[in-house]
Amino acid sequence: MWERHLRTVLILGVVLALLGGAFWKPISVAWSLHEARGLLRDRESGRAVSVLLDAHRRDPDHPEVNFLLARGFRRLGQFKRVVEHLDMAEGFGWPAELIRLEQLMGAAQAGQLNASAPELYKFLSRGGDYGDEGPEVCEALVNGYFLSYQFGLAQPLLDEWQQAYPDDAQCYMFRGLFYENRSNPGKAVGEYRKAVQLSGSRTDIRLRLAEVLKKTIQYDEAIAQFEICQSEESGHPVVLTGLGQCYHGQGEIERAREMFERVLESEPEHFEAQLALGQLEETAGRPQEALRWLRPACRRRPSDTEARYSLALSLQAVGRQRQDGAVWPPSPASSGLSVAQALAWTTRRARAELTLTEASRHFQFVADAQQAMGRVQVWTDIIRSEPRNADLRFKIGRHLLKYDNPHHGLGWLLSVLDIDPSHAATHRLLFEYYASQGKSERAAYHRKMAEEGEAAASEDPGETQSGDQDDD
Repeated sequence: MWERHLRTVLILGVVLALLGGAFWKPISVAWSLHEARGLLRDRESGRAVSVLLDAHRRDPDHPEVNFLLARGFRRLGQFKRVVEHLDMAEGFGWPAELIRLEQLMGAAQAGQLNASAPELYKFLSRGGDYGDEGPEVCEALVNGYFLSYQFGLAQPLLDEWQQAYPDDAQCYMFRGLFYENRSNPGKAVGEYRKAVQLSGSRTDIRLRLAEVLKKTIQYDEAIAQFEICQSEESGHPVVLTGLGQCYHGQGEIERAREMFERVLESEPEHFEAQLALGQLEETAGRPQEALRWLRPACRRRPSDTEARYSLALSLQAVGRQRQDGAVWPPSPASSGLSVAQALAWTTRRARAELTLTEASRHFQFVADAQQAMGRVQVWTDIIRSEPRNADLRFKIGRHLLKYDNPHHGLGWLLSVLDIDPSHAATHRLLFEYYASQGKSERAAYHRKMAEEGEAAASEDPGETQSGDQDDD
């Protein structure tokens, strides 16, 4: 009797194991998809991609897994992975219209608006409620407009996005970014507050609010927001640096120093912490200590005028100290000078002169940058009425690349190529930039495009581009 029961139990066990093996994979993948959809809705794109990659290892042929992976990678800006997974999703039967929509959003997000924007606006024009894809389309277009510095075109879309999806925190996040870029931090604070209310625990939005509060010298509230961020992500370098800057603004120097040093202990190359600690030492009258932090900060971002100016001030102070210490004769009480004393004095004097010369060079860069940014301000005012002026966009991008933020400069240069894909001067400048950054694949592409554009221009001598013209 017991043998019969044992056989029955064993048979049931085998059947259950076979059933579990057959159904476990689809059940686990379905659960991963459910989790990933929620994470994508909450704009937790990195976590969503992690969940989806795990599902992809279990079922690499699943069309929705590949499609959502493409969406996640698009949000993260990893466009090669987007193409890979969209091809797989399409091959395994995912609807062609959704594949096409995702491709258009990727193009828009990358700033390629000429080809993508008309079709995306057609999608939005179908009605007031666009379904789950509506916010994605709005975000991709606004991203593209921000990337190409076409803020005038972004504003009506932001208004439409807000009207159609009044509870979407991402819309208010982008509205805050819009007002920051339009130099209206007061309005930006209001938009970020609304985004924080709607987003729940999204640290990235709260951090953006804290940063704008800090810039508008609302230190107490900024500290409160930074501290909430710290409780959610302890040790976050941007949070600690922000706290330190607020403490510095309030005159709490030692608390500020503690924050900056904590950041640099874990991330020795963190630019903002290096700059902040260098500025703290410079304003405290310790220029030699300031150089320890300001030199590497300027090497990391040579176009940052704030860092260059702080470095110049510290170099000037150190140079003057060395100059004061190199008084002739070195020893007034002595009746004569030895050769060694004369050489030591000459060395000290030369070091002082070299330091002051280096300071002058950085001061000159800052002065040149101020003039250049004055031109940029005039040109950006003109761009509002001439948004498709490719040559003027090139000039703005070139100045920003050299004198301000390279990321901003690249945005303007990419906007030139959206308007005029064969603009040779832009391709030449992008080739030089990417070559200097060691990005050989991008450099090679832009070099090829520059040579083709220059060859075409040489065949038509009447054709010129702003790269060969005077900025004035």
